[in-house]
Amino acid sequence: MERRQLEFFLAIAEAGGFTRAAGRLNIAQPSLSYAIRVLEKELGATLFERHGRGVRLTAAGEALVRPAQQALRGFALAEVAVRASSEGGFGRVVIVGNTLWAIDPLVGIVSTFRRLQPAVQFVVRDPVSRSDALDQVRSGAADLALVDGTPPGGALTSRRLAEHELVAVLPPAERGNLPEEGATSVAALVELGLVSTPRGTPMRELLDRALEEAGAAPEIAVETAHTATVVPLVLAGAGAAVLPEGMAAEAAAKGARIARLDPPTRASVSLVWRSGRLSEVARQVLLVAGDGMSAGDSTGGR
Repeated sequence: MERRQLEFFLAIAEAGGFTRAAGRLNIAQPSLSYAIRVLEKELGATLFERHGRGVRLTAAGEALVRPAQQALRGFALAEVAVRASSEGGFGRVVIVGNTLWAIDPLVGIVSTFRRLQPAVQFVVRDPVSRSDALDQVRSGAADLALVDGTPPGGALTSRRLAEHELVAVLPPAERGNLPEEGATSVAALVELGLVSTPRGTPMRELLDRALEEAGAAPEIAVETAHTATVVPLVLAGAGAAVLPEGMAAEAAAKGARIARLDPPTRASVSLVWRSGRLSEVARQVLLVAGDGMSAGDSTGGR
């Protein structure tokens, strides 16, 4: 089993089809199909089954996804470690990303990289908005950006890093007011009073989108400009909030009540950079983040 085969496999799984994956990888589709046939023969299992105009993972394919991701991450870490030992490991990387995604997945990326290259300096900035984050990358003011929603196109290239489930975070006193299954709707949270950040901020955009999809009025009981005060306000009984599961876990550790949203709501997070305009150390950060650059730097937005 080769690294390239695993990269091809994950590209197809993400794209949902051989044609789309071949376009992203910038290779001929017959070459991609042949590589997957060889991989399936080596594993003794079919990884994809066709449906409509695309493909979906078989049970064997589903089982391979996580090990494949871990294997490629291992290759990336090995490459960064070797380069660090031979190049001295100095450099500076500027990443722009709001607080929601600075906790997860950015904390894990930075901590892993710092263990490999302790001489590299990281600067993490909080953007005013999603468009501000993208503008900083376009202008060269930042090397990388973390954004949610649809990845940008044009001169920017992106790689999806994570998909977070949004959950309801309620005051401890609200424990008895939930259905037995521990789920609630966004509309029901309006009655408790919603705590969020101002319009235009990532947290507020996620909440407004969820309210719109639920057909609920976008009423906010407490609007705070400080993201760090949202959880304390909820804990103090000022209202409820909708947060990514990572931030919600921290709130739960302090006594907040966590409930699943029904219907489920998710946020996809992508790492964005300028095509062909990365410093070597920033490229190594991408490797640690799980992108081998096999399909990214020449294809534009995804």
